[in-house]
Amino acid sequence: MSGKKTKEKRRALRERPAVLVNAAFAKASAQRVLTADMSAVPATRATIFIVGWLRNIFEQSRTIAVLAEAGLSHTAASNRRSFAETIVRLQWLHDMPKEERVKAIDAMLDHEVELTKKAFDHIREMGYDSSVDLSEMDEMVTDAAQGEVKNQARQFLAAAKSTQGQSVGLFYAWREESQYSHASGALAAAYANPQHGRIGPTGQPPVADPDLEAHRLATFLAVFLVGRLLIDEGVADELAQAAATAFFNAY
Repeated sequence: MSGKKTKEKRRALRERPAVLVNAAFAKASAQRVLTADMSAVPATRATIFIVGWLRNIFEQSRTIAVLAEAGLSHTAASNRRSFAETIVRLQWLHDMPKEERVKAIDAMLDHEVELTKKAFDHIREMGYDSSVDLSEMDEMVTDAAQGEVKNQARQFLAAAKSTQGQSVGLFYAWREESQYSHASGALAAAYANPQHGRIGPTGQPPVADPDLEAHRLATFLAVFLVGRLLIDEGVADELAQAAATAFFNAY
């Protein structure tokens, strides 16, 4: 390619809207991270959560990017909510003492078992007798944390607060996206868009990060946290950093 054509190509890339540039990066980095070979990582309680959360973050990132490219960012609130929540949980796990992490994870599992059993109790109360066997849940042996860590495992706000301000931006994003991820008044008002006593001709929820600038920075944080956490779990440095290596190769 001639020098002139190269300059023209670079100029065209610079002139692309920021949302398209960042969406392209998000898709490329997600593809690389999600196909990074993590099969040599031992499957322990902690590594299952760390790698599983990582993969969710980048699946959500890819979906957010695809919707942004299609001009449908306003429909991705639930994806952005999951993206933000999972990174905060990684930060929460990273910031606590290493010896507390598995106990914190077990506290989350205990809470999930409790919620699942309650859900099936409610289903039976509504007249449907499910045949789902929950006995395996009773056989799961956990050593759950108590006290404040148990509360953080159960309450997302408590977990976010425990990071001493490092998660405030992501917590705020989670809170904003939550109101557009459920059948809420905020969701109804955004889509109905009432004007002068009449329903508006169109309406859609606002998007706090329309250019995906904050989103891009958050993905940097995610791969950093995962690398640190896996190293703490005894995973060899190169393998622990496989996701980060794949991520930065997207540049």
